[in-house]
Amino acid sequence: MSASVLADVLRPGDRVVVGQATSEPVGLVEDLFAAAAQIDSLTAFCGFSLNAAWKGAVPDALRITTYCGLGSMGALTRHGRAKVIPFALSQLSAALAARTLPADVVLLQVSPADADGYHSLGFAADYVWEAAHLARVVVAEVNARVPITRSPCRLHRSQIVIARESNTPLPETPPEPPGEVQTRVAREVAKLVPDGATLQIGIGKLSDAVAHALQDRRGLKVRSGMVGDWFPALVAAGAIDSNMQDACLASLAVGSGALYDWLAQSHLLGFALPEQLVVPIPASPFMAINSGIEVDLRGQINAEFLGDRYVGASSGQPDYFRAARRSAGGLAILALPSANEGGDVSRIVRRIASGYVTSAQSDVDMIITEHGAADIRATDFDERSRRIAAIADPRQRGALTS
Repeated sequence: MSASVLADVLRPGDRVVVGQATSEPVGLVEDLFAAAAQIDSLTAFCGFSLNAAWKGAVPDALRITTYCGLGSMGALTRHGRAKVIPFALSQLSAALAARTLPADVVLLQVSPADADGYHSLGFAADYVWEAAHLARVVVAEVNARVPITRSPCRLHRSQIVIARESNTPLPETPPEPPGEVQTRVAREVAKLVPDGATLQIGIGKLSDAVAHALQDRRGLKVRSGMVGDWFPALVAAGAIDSNMQDACLASLAVGSGALYDWLAQSHLLGFALPEQLVVPIPASPFMAINSGIEVDLRGQINAEFLGDRYVGASSGQPDYFRAARRSAGGLAILALPSANEGGDVSRIVRRIASGYVTSAQSDVDMIITEHGAADIRATDFDERSRRIAAIADPRQRGALTS
């Protein structure tokens, strides 16, 4: 049934925007692959995906674009099969609104309808919402596992074509325990975060470590593109502000099944569009805590390229850093281990070799490694180079300063 629905709505040359993370409709992606063999010149745009189908037999006829080299898109970008459009998240929404990134058809996953006929996007409020209001048609997979969440992003049944109904488990990324180095980095970061601050920390081992180091704080707010299993842990520790309306907002939640179950019951975390997450909360210093692949002695950050391979994303890092700098007492913080896991490659470099800069030297306040913090605010190039080199791996400092 669903494949025939797509065959009816797709036209040659259509640009298809696919929901990401938990809003990606796994069944409809399979149907898209089948349709691509019959309908000429289809292009699919998909962001952060955990769908294994993209790692399998993707039809050659389907052109693929993405903004990231993460998750299931990673193999496709490494082999040149998916073409990267290097958007920051704010630029992605603007490109859709201006139709410089056209969206003819949207495929997304939604909750069952509520009593008024509205379907929730669940744990997502992102580019697919913008695309859904611009596309010729929105094709939905209604998944009984997608909850109705606290979010303005709802679509009435009259606005969508329901092509599939499913009861598919949401894609999971179970948390991995942080190592000693991440824990040491997190302790340094935590020294900078006061009670009542607004956090933006994303997902991953380092984010989990930072959140763990902040469990003794009180009154914390959240404005984060992604939230992981660290959020319920902070709530359980009493660190999160549970009194202020909309104290905690995110665009995506990605993590374990336990996280999804908790969020479906709690409603403490709301979901909001990326542009709403970069508006500082009055009297709450915005702490934008991000990581990168490498940083150079001028404070420029590469969060996208490993050598000549695209493995990351610009995502919201530049937007969040600038939001922090607009916030009274806020800080734009880069946190990363000083070297790779083997300890033989420094992640602090003289100059970014790829030439690709995710965040500019003028957007960063603090650089943190397990060896301390480099405050580069209001520093000239010579002084900031000395401060950054001082927190490099001791085995690599000589090469950086000679």
